[in-house]
Amino acid sequence: MVPRKALAPLLVVSGLAIWTSLVASPAGGTPRPGVWFRGDFETGGLDGWRWDRPRGDSIQVVTQPVRKGRYAARVTLAPGDTAASKERAELKIGDQDLERLRGGQGGEMWYGWSVLIPADYADPPGDQFQILAQWHHRPPEARAQVSGPPPLTLHFTFYQGQHLLSLIGRPSPQAPRRTLAARPVRKGEWIDLIFHIRWSTGSDGFVEAWLNGQPFTKGKVYGPTLYKPVSNYLRIGLYRGRGIPTTNHVFVDEVRIGDSSRAVAP
Repeated sequence: MVPRKALAPLLVVSGLAIWTSLVASPAGGTPRPGVWFRGDFETGGLDGWRWDRPRGDSIQVVTQPVRKGRYAARVTLAPGDTAASKERAELKIGDQDLERLRGGQGGEMWYGWSVLIPADYADPPGDQFQILAQWHHRPPEARAQVSGPPPLTLHFTFYQGQHLLSLIGRPSPQAPRRTLAARPVRKGEWIDLIFHIRWSTGSDGFVEAWLNGQPFTKGKVYGPTLYKPVSNYLRIGLYRGRGIPTTNHVFVDEVRIGDSSRAVAP
């Protein structure tokens, strides 16, 4: 495992680069086989990404802290910030066809990325939710509206004196939430995540996940991962309940989608 780099003063990279395909490694590196998408910000911009963000500075490329390489992304939410009608700042894969083609009924996909929750991240009052990633459902028709909780969400919570990452699943929008995994994590340190998902509306769907190289789920957790035979799409960043009175940041780096753990591991 590559040593995690110590935190340093934050430096912001201004400007966005034009979209390009991001499956090759940085200059001088060796391309990884099996990578379908790479969004590690090493161009110094948000190449390959779409987003929902309240302001231009809600998602910025920075030079510190980074998990690996020269750049990472900082995601910021302040009280009252809204995008796409919710209090959120989230990145989405720019190539929508990738998720549609690979993530339909019976498809399997691997996802990997690193997230850092700063040491000064303020815990919200009460039981307000904070979502760091979600695989959201799509409407069957392109122009239709979609609502309700997504099939899979990654939550950051403070519970009984511990900070936890929890993976939550639902077989349908009306079904009660099911905790697929929960592990204590530390603020101020990079957290490496890998997810292997079989997309299905049936019982053959599954999720297995790893956190910092150790099992996050207890093996493959079976059950529906799609509400309908229409692909989900990944959103990474910060999405939270309305009314939280603090400004918070998270950092994201080393995002990959591919065909194996080796292809996507941070």
